[in-house]
Amino acid sequence: MSRTSIAVGALLIVVSQSLATQVPVSIVDFAFAPDTVRVNAGDSVIWTNNGTFLHTSTSGVNGVWDSLWESGDLGHGASFVRGFSVDGTFNYFCRHHYLSGMTGVVVVGASGVNEEPGSTENAPHIAGFPNPFGRTITLRLLPTRGGRGSVRLFDASGKLVRTLWPAAGASVVWDGTDNRGREAGPGVYFCRYGSGALAVTRLR
Repeated sequence: MSRTSIAVGALLIVVSQSLATQVPVSIVDFAFAPDTVRVNAGDSVIWTNNGTFLHTSTSGVNGVWDSLWESGDLGHGASFVRGFSVDGTFNYFCRHHYLSGMTGVVVVGASGVNEEPGSTENAPHIAGFPNPFGRTITLRLLPTRGGRGSVRLFDASGKLVRTLWPAAGASVVWDGTDNRGREAGPGVYFCRYGSGALAVTRLR
């Protein structure tokens, strides 16, 4: 490869990077502002918590995390950046406050047509009742791509808490204990079953 080709390639990378945009979303009180943003493929979104409460930017709908991104807890002044490489419509929520309507949408491209696993794909495959729950929760498992085998439950830090082995397409009850039989404390837990994902909240 000639020096000229290398120089041209490097210039194209620099130009491409300079055209990318970082779109801000402010988290104030219990809302994302704006709650819908439009970006182009190659751009990124930066969420900044300008309020006083802990919040997250978690991809998915209705408290169901779809595994595309998870900011973790953002305190006052903290930020989280996520880049978007393909066109699509991507829903997200605060996992602490989605029940009160704290949700948002990122639309990538002119049409927002999904070209990668999107925000609603996993929602029907696993459901939990009641949610939030106290002592036990029943997880209903629906047919899904790769939806056989174990149900894995993780805490908010991503640590595996419990693995359950239901029959395919059945329901299974989690009694709130970990793999060693110890009580799991109150908090948000993420359930994974095949390609399905669900966030559940234990109250005690």
